Amino acid sequence: MGPTGTGKSSFVAKATNSGDEGVGHALVSHTSEIKAAKCIIEKSSVVLVDTPSFNDTHKSDLQILESISDWLNETYQQGTLLSGILYFHRISDNRMAGTPLKNLRVFQKLCGDKAMSQVILVTTMWDEVDESIGNERLEELEGSYWKAMIAQGSTTYCYRNTLESSRQLLSQLVERKRREVRLQKQIANKNLGLKETNAGELYSRLDQIAEKRTEVLARITAQRQQLAGDQAMADDLRKQYEALKAELDRRGQQMQSLKSTSVKRPAGYIRKALN
Repeated sequence: MGPTGTGKSSFVAKATNSGDEGVGHALVSHTSEIKAAKCIIEKSSVVLVDTPSFNDTHKSDLQILESISDWLNETYQQGTLLSGILYFHRISDNRMAGTPLKNLRVFQKLCGDKAMSQVILVTTMWDEVDESIGNERLEELEGSYWKAMIAQGSTTYCYRNTLESSRQLLSQLVERKRREVRLQKQIANKNLGLKETNAGELYSRLDQIAEKRTEVLARITAQRQQLAGDQAMADDLRKQYEALKAELDRRGQQMQSLKSTSVKRPAGYIRKALN
């Protein structure tokens, strides 16, 4: 798992010696569905599962979370557990903010504390930075953003984009005990709906955004009425109004696509505010 462009699909292609098929080289997400590929490591059959990123260019975060949830639940019901979870991060990124940070937080919620020992934090793109700068960034990651995960048993690995490096990484997983992640247990064992799980916090976050946007729309409408004599200001506020309305519609469609009953009240309230 990891943000778009961190080299997940490239790693799978390298480890399975399948060339560049299925590897994205543009700024858009290439992996839009969960894909599995098999390779042999130390006489053991290893299945690599490549997942879409939460900042996917073709699907919403909620759709991605649902697809990962469905796959984890289905395989868990079949008795399939995970030997390890690889989280990819570009060492070429000079800061941890925005999308990478959001990806990391959702990842932590999905795995849960007890599965942290199964996690390997993989840094990629070492050929794009000076070695000393890369080491400084790695130290910062280990000492801050990844500190809690490492304290709970996660390890780090510098992936060098070679077949040998990919095989060395996977060899660390072959002898590990397999286990479930938090999302699997919450859905399968506790019969929780996706929105009730820790990873499902995306739902509540969208609800909060919807409520906040509605409040902003009400204020903009009031200001537009007060400034009826200022056409330029009225036009500017109208543009803001339309932009917010479009954002609300988009968020509402995302929530409805997962049939979340929790959004019925905010959605109705939003529609009433916009009419």
